[in-house]
Amino acid sequence: MRELAPQFQIPWSIPTEAEDIPIVPTTSGTMMELRCVIAIIRHGDRTPKQKMKMEVKHPRFFALFEKHGGYKTGKLKLKRPEQLQEVLDITRLLLAELEKELGGEIEEKTGKLEQLKSVLEMYGHFSGINRKVQLTYYPHGVKASNEGQDPQRETLAPSLLLVLKWGGELTPAGRVQAEELGRAFCCMYPGGQGDYAGFPGCGLLRLHSTFRHDLKIYASDEGRVQMTAAAFAKGLLALEGELTPILVQMVKSANMNGLLDSDGDSLSSCQHRVKARLHHILQQDAPFGPCSFISQSIAHCQTQKS
Repeated sequence: MRELAPQFQIPWSIPTEAEDIPIVPTTSGTMMELRCVIAIIRHGDRTPKQKMKMEVKHPRFFALFEKHGGYKTGKLKLKRPEQLQEVLDITRLLLAELEKELGGEIEEKTGKLEQLKSVLEMYGHFSGINRKVQLTYYPHGVKASNEGQDPQRETLAPSLLLVLKWGGELTPAGRVQAEELGRAFCCMYPGGQGDYAGFPGCGLLRLHSTFRHDLKIYASDEGRVQMTAAAFAKGLLALEGELTPILVQMVKSANMNGLLDSDGDSLSSCQHRVKARLHHILQQDAPFGPCSFISQSIAHCQTQKS
Protein backbone atom coordinates (compact mmCIF):
# COMPACT_ATOMS: atom_id res chain seq x y z
CA MET A 1 0.00 0.00 0.00
CA ARG A 2 2.83 2.41 0.82
CA GLU A 3 4.37 1.78 -2.60
CA LEU A 4 1.05 2.26 -4.42
CA ALA A 5 -0.24 5.24 -2.44
CA PRO A 6 1.96 7.90 -4.11
CA GLN A 7 0.86 6.67 -7.56
CA PHE A 8 -2.81 5.80 -7.15
CA GLN A 9 -5.67 7.46 -5.33
CA ILE A 10 -7.30 4.86 -3.14
CA PRO A 11 -10.90 5.96 -2.31
CA TRP A 12 -12.15 5.47 1.22
CA SER A 13 -15.73 6.05 2.33
CA ILE A 14 -16.65 7.13 5.85
CA PRO A 15 -18.92 4.52 7.50
CA THR A 16 -22.47 5.70 8.05
CA GLU A 17 -24.03 2.68 9.72
CA ALA A 18 -25.05 3.25 13.33
CA GLU A 19 -23.14 0.24 14.64
CA ASP A 20 -19.90 1.50 13.05
CA ILE A 21 -19.93 4.84 14.86
CA PRO A 22 -18.29 4.70 18.32
CA ILE A 23 -21.08 6.26 20.41
CA VAL A 24 -20.73 6.05 24.20
CA PRO A 25 -22.71 7.54 27.10
CA THR A 26 -20.79 10.00 29.30
CA THR A 27 -21.60 12.35 32.18
CA SER A 28 -22.23 15.07 29.57
CA GLY A 29 -24.54 12.97 27.41
CA THR A 30 -24.01 10.70 24.44
CA MET A 31 -21.01 11.46 22.25
CA MET A 32 -18.51 9.80 19.95
CA GLU A 33 -15.70 7.88 21.61
CA LEU A 34 -12.05 8.46 20.74
CA ARG A 35 -10.58 5.17 19.53
CA CYS A 36 -6.88 5.96 19.12
CA VAL A 37 -4.33 8.76 19.42
CA ILE A 38 -0.84 8.47 17.93
CA ALA A 39 1.70 11.17 18.81
CA ILE A 40 5.36 11.66 17.84
CA ILE A 41 6.95 13.93 20.43
CA ARG A 42 10.35 15.58 20.58
CA HIS A 43 12.30 15.67 23.83
CA GLY A 44 11.94 18.60 26.20
CA ASP A 45 14.38 21.39 27.03
CA ARG A 46 17.91 20.03 27.55
CA THR A 47 21.33 21.11 28.73
CA PRO A 48 24.07 21.72 26.09
CA LYS A 49 25.56 18.58 24.53
CA GLN A 50 29.31 18.09 24.85
CA LYS A 51 31.74 15.83 23.01
CA MET A 52 35.41 14.85 23.19
CA LYS A 53 37.35 12.88 20.56
CA MET A 54 40.63 11.02 20.96
CA GLU A 55 42.57 8.42 19.03
CA VAL A 56 43.40 5.29 21.05
CA LYS A 57 45.84 2.52 20.13
CA HIS A 58 46.36 0.65 23.39
CA PRO A 59 45.69 -3.13 23.24
CA ARG A 60 43.21 -2.87 26.13
CA PHE A 61 40.90 -0.69 24.03
CA PHE A 62 41.14 -3.12 21.12
CA ALA A 63 40.34 -6.00 23.48
CA LEU A 64 37.27 -4.12 24.70
CA PHE A 65 36.26 -3.42 21.10
CA GLU A 66 36.53 -7.11 20.24
CA LYS A 67 34.78 -8.26 23.41
CA HIS A 68 31.57 -6.39 22.54
CA GLY A 69 31.55 -7.35 18.85
CA GLY A 70 32.83 -4.11 17.38
CA TYR A 71 34.62 -5.77 14.48
CA LYS A 72 31.31 -6.95 12.99
CA THR A 73 30.38 -3.45 11.85
CA GLY A 74 33.53 -1.47 12.64
CA LYS A 75 31.60 0.63 15.14
CA LEU A 76 30.64 0.18 18.78
CA LYS A 77 28.41 2.13 21.17
CA LEU A 78 28.89 1.67 24.91
CA LYS A 79 26.11 2.97 27.19
CA ARG A 80 25.33 0.31 29.77
CA PRO A 81 26.80 0.89 33.25
CA GLU A 82 29.01 -2.22 33.13
CA GLN A 83 30.39 -1.17 29.72
CA LEU A 84 31.22 2.36 30.86
CA GLN A 85 32.84 0.92 33.96
CA GLU A 86 35.15 -1.12 31.74
CA VAL A 87 36.21 2.02 29.87
CA LEU A 88 36.80 3.81 33.18
CA ASP A 89 38.89 0.92 34.51
CA ILE A 90 41.11 0.98 31.41
CA THR A 91 41.51 4.75 31.68
CA ARG A 92 42.47 4.59 35.36
CA LEU A 93 44.98 1.83 34.65
CA LEU A 94 46.67 3.75 31.85
CA LEU A 95 46.89 6.92 33.95
CA ALA A 96 48.39 4.93 36.84
CA GLU A 97 51.04 3.49 34.51
CA LEU A 98 51.84 6.95 33.18
CA GLU A 99 52.26 8.33 36.72
CA LYS A 100 54.69 5.51 37.57
CA GLU A 101 56.61 6.20 34.33
CA LEU A 102 55.75 2.73 33.09
CA GLY A 103 53.79 3.93 30.11
CA GLY A 104 56.49 3.88 27.47
CA GLU A 105 54.17 2.12 25.04
CA ILE A 106 51.12 4.27 25.86
CA GLU A 107 50.42 6.61 22.93
CA GLU A 108 47.24 8.17 24.33
CA LYS A 109 47.56 11.77 25.50
CA THR A 110 47.47 12.27 29.25
CA GLY A 111 45.17 15.30 29.03
CA LYS A 112 42.58 13.36 27.01
CA LEU A 113 42.74 10.42 29.42
CA GLU A 114 42.27 12.78 32.38
CA GLN A 115 39.19 14.31 30.74
CA LEU A 116 37.81 10.86 29.91
CA LYS A 117 38.28 9.79 33.52
CA SER A 118 36.73 12.99 34.89
CA VAL A 119 33.58 12.71 32.77
CA LEU A 120 33.09 9.01 33.50
CA GLU A 121 33.43 9.66 37.25
CA MET A 122 30.72 12.33 37.22
CA TYR A 123 27.69 11.71 39.48
CA GLY A 124 29.50 8.88 41.30
CA HIS A 125 27.61 6.15 39.41
CA PHE A 126 26.46 5.08 35.95
CA SER A 127 22.78 5.25 35.05
CA GLY A 128 23.14 4.37 31.37
CA ILE A 129 21.27 7.42 30.06
CA ASN A 130 23.51 10.48 30.47
CA ARG A 131 26.89 9.39 29.01
CA LYS A 132 28.08 7.18 26.19
CA VAL A 133 31.29 6.14 24.47
CA GLN A 134 31.53 5.39 20.75
CA LEU A 135 34.43 3.52 19.16
CA THR A 136 35.15 3.41 15.43
CA TYR A 137 37.81 1.18 13.88
CA TYR A 138 40.32 2.64 11.40
CA PRO A 139 42.55 -0.05 9.86
CA HIS A 140 45.24 2.50 8.83
CA GLY A 141 44.84 5.02 11.64
CA VAL A 142 42.48 7.94 12.14
CA LYS A 143 44.86 10.56 10.74
CA ALA A 144 45.49 8.64 7.51
CA SER A 145 41.77 8.10 6.93
CA ASN A 146 40.86 11.76 7.53
CA GLU A 147 43.67 13.13 5.37
CA GLY A 148 43.11 10.68 2.52
CA GLN A 149 46.62 9.23 2.62
CA ASP A 150 47.43 6.14 0.59
CA PRO A 151 47.84 3.24 3.07
CA GLN A 152 50.00 1.38 0.50
CA ARG A 153 52.69 4.04 0.61
CA GLU A 154 53.24 3.75 4.31
CA THR A 155 52.49 0.98 6.76
CA LEU A 156 50.29 2.54 9.44
CA ALA A 157 49.05 0.83 12.58
CA PRO A 158 45.29 0.50 13.11
CA SER A 159 43.63 2.67 15.69
CA LEU A 160 40.26 3.43 17.26
CA LEU A 161 38.53 6.78 17.32
CA LEU A 162 36.98 7.17 20.77
CA VAL A 163 34.16 9.71 21.02
CA LEU A 164 32.89 10.55 24.51
CA LYS A 165 29.49 12.27 24.69
CA TRP A 166 27.82 13.73 27.73
CA GLY A 167 25.41 16.52 28.63
CA GLY A 168 22.20 17.04 26.71
CA GLU A 169 20.18 16.05 29.78
CA LEU A 170 16.55 16.93 30.37
CA THR A 171 16.29 20.12 32.43
CA PRO A 172 13.65 20.79 35.14
CA ALA A 173 11.89 23.04 32.62
CA GLY A 174 11.90 20.18 30.09
CA ARG A 175 10.42 17.83 32.67
CA VAL A 176 7.61 20.31 33.38
CA GLN A 177 6.98 20.68 29.63
CA ALA A 178 6.57 16.92 29.21
CA GLU A 179 4.30 16.53 32.25
CA GLU A 180 2.08 19.41 31.11
CA LEU A 181 1.83 17.86 27.66
CA GLY A 182 0.79 14.56 29.26
CA ARG A 183 -1.96 16.32 31.23
CA ALA A 184 -3.16 17.98 28.03
CA PHE A 185 -3.36 14.60 26.27
CA CYS A 186 -5.25 13.19 29.26
CA CYS A 187 -7.97 15.81 28.79
CA MET A 188 -8.38 15.10 25.07
CA TYR A 189 -10.54 12.09 25.89
CA PRO A 190 -14.29 12.83 26.37
CA GLY A 191 -14.93 13.70 29.99
CA GLY A 192 -11.59 15.47 30.46
CA GLN A 193 -11.21 18.43 32.75
CA GLY A 194 -8.70 21.17 33.39
CA ASP A 195 -7.33 24.08 31.39
CA TYR A 196 -7.20 22.01 28.19
CA ALA A 197 -10.66 20.41 28.30
CA GLY A 198 -14.17 21.42 27.37
CA PHE A 199 -16.01 18.67 29.22
CA PRO A 200 -16.32 17.93 32.95
CA GLY A 201 -15.38 14.51 34.28
CA CYS A 202 -12.20 12.54 34.57
CA GLY A 203 -11.23 12.00 30.94
CA LEU A 204 -8.63 9.33 30.22
CA LEU A 205 -8.19 8.53 33.90
CA ARG A 206 -11.52 6.71 33.96
CA LEU A 207 -9.94 4.17 31.59
CA HIS A 208 -6.73 4.00 33.60
CA SER A 209 -7.34 0.69 35.40
CA THR A 210 -8.66 -1.39 32.49
CA PHE A 211 -7.08 0.20 29.43
CA ARG A 212 -3.61 1.02 30.69
CA HIS A 213 -2.14 -1.99 28.86
CA ASP A 214 -3.20 -0.41 25.55
CA LEU A 215 -0.87 2.53 26.13
CA LYS A 216 2.42 2.08 24.27
CA ILE A 217 5.31 4.50 24.81
CA TYR A 218 8.47 4.06 22.73
CA ALA A 219 11.66 6.09 23.02
CA SER A 220 15.13 6.09 21.50
CA ASP A 221 18.18 5.22 23.60
CA GLU A 222 18.99 8.87 24.36
CA GLY A 223 18.58 9.70 28.03
CA ARG A 224 16.79 13.00 27.44
CA VAL A 225 14.26 11.26 25.19
CA GLN A 226 13.62 8.48 27.71
CA MET A 227 13.16 10.94 30.60
CA THR A 228 10.81 13.05 28.46
CA ALA A 229 8.74 9.94 27.76
CA ALA A 230 8.63 9.07 31.48
CA ALA A 231 7.57 12.62 32.41
CA PHE A 232 4.87 12.52 29.71
CA ALA A 233 3.55 9.22 31.11
CA LYS A 234 3.52 10.72 34.61
CA GLY A 235 1.33 13.62 33.48
CA LEU A 236 -0.86 11.47 31.23
CA LEU A 237 -1.69 8.90 33.90
CA ALA A 238 -1.47 11.22 36.95
CA LEU A 239 1.29 9.09 38.48
CA GLU A 240 3.22 9.97 41.62
CA GLY A 241 6.87 9.58 42.53
CA GLU A 242 10.19 9.76 40.70
CA LEU A 243 10.61 9.31 36.97
CA THR A 244 13.03 6.37 37.12
CA PRO A 245 10.44 3.71 38.15
CA ILE A 246 8.01 5.10 35.57
CA LEU A 247 10.73 4.89 32.93
CA VAL A 248 11.43 1.24 33.76
CA GLN A 249 7.77 0.18 33.77
CA MET A 250 6.17 2.28 31.03
CA VAL A 251 8.79 3.21 28.41
CA LYS A 252 10.12 0.74 25.84
CA SER A 253 13.60 1.64 24.65
CA ALA A 254 15.26 -1.67 23.67
CA ASN A 255 16.03 -2.14 19.96
CA MET A 256 14.19 1.03 19.02
CA ASN A 257 16.50 1.89 16.11
CA GLY A 258 14.47 2.66 13.01
CA LEU A 259 11.50 4.24 14.78
CA LEU A 260 11.55 6.92 12.10
CA ASP A 261 12.80 6.66 8.53
CA SER A 262 16.43 7.77 8.22
CA ASP A 263 19.26 7.33 5.79
CA GLY A 264 22.06 7.75 8.29
CA ASP A 265 24.72 5.66 6.55
CA SER A 266 24.56 7.50 3.23
CA LEU A 267 24.48 10.87 4.97
CA SER A 268 27.50 9.93 7.07
CA SER A 269 29.53 8.80 4.06
CA CYS A 270 28.61 11.99 2.21
CA GLN A 271 29.71 14.06 5.19
CA HIS A 272 33.08 12.28 5.33
CA ARG A 273 33.67 12.94 1.63
CA VAL A 274 32.87 16.64 2.10
CA LYS A 275 35.29 16.90 5.05
CA ALA A 276 38.07 15.10 3.17
CA ARG A 277 37.62 17.34 0.12
CA LEU A 278 37.60 20.52 2.25
CA HIS A 279 40.73 19.45 4.08
CA HIS A 280 42.52 18.66 0.81
CA ILE A 281 41.57 22.00 -0.80
CA LEU A 282 42.47 24.05 2.27
CA GLN A 283 45.94 22.50 2.30
CA GLN A 284 46.49 23.78 -1.25
CA ASP A 285 45.89 27.42 -0.14
CA ALA A 286 43.28 28.08 -2.81
CA PRO A 287 42.46 31.82 -3.11
CA PHE A 288 38.66 31.71 -2.91
CA GLY A 289 38.07 31.24 0.81
CA PRO A 290 36.33 28.45 2.75
CA CYS A 291 32.77 29.36 1.68
CA SER A 292 33.40 28.47 -1.95
CA PHE A 293 35.02 25.22 -0.82
CA ILE A 294 31.85 24.23 1.05
CA SER A 295 29.53 24.93 -1.88
CA GLN A 296 31.83 23.10 -4.32
CA SER A 297 32.13 20.09 -2.01
CA ILE A 298 28.40 19.84 -1.37
CA ALA A 299 27.67 20.06 -5.09
CA HIS A 300 30.30 17.40 -5.75
CA CYS A 301 28.76 15.13 -3.09
CA GLN A 302 25.24 15.57 -4.46
CA THR A 303 26.45 14.74 -7.98
CA GLN A 304 28.05 11.52 -6.75
CA LYS A 305 24.93 10.56 -4.77
CA SER A 306 22.59 11.15 -7.71
